[in-house]
Parts: sequence; structure tokens; C-alpha cells
Amino acid sequence: MVKDPVCGMMIDPDTAFATREHAGSTLYLHAQECVDKFDADPHQYGHPEDHEPHGSHGSHEHPTG
Repeated sequence: MVKDPVCGMMIDPDTAFATREHAGSTLYLHAQECVDKFDADPHQYGHPEDHEPHGSHGSHEHPTG
């Protein structure tokens, strides 16, 4: 099972309505509505890990100097 990046639904990649390639990954979409939203703004949906609030990187520290 994989997660549709637009709506969050868990779907079987073998029966996905459509796929899209983005940033070296294959993304699976379950409906035309999700395809349309993804195609309109692939970066918004193609990088779900980029959607955490700015500055909330947990205990990850950047070296200084």
C-alpha cells in the first residue's frame, strides 16, 4: 500500500488510477481529482516531508562556524 500524496488515501500501487514521476520518485494517485490537483502544483504534493513548519526540525542540529 502507498499513500496518495494529494488526499492521503492508502491505495494499492497495482490498481492506482494514475502515476506521476516527481523528484526521482513514482507517486500513485487514486482519482482524477487528485491527478488534477497534483498536476496543478506538483511541488506542493511531491515533497510531503517539506511541509513541516519552518524551524521544526526536532533535535537535528546544524553545525556552526
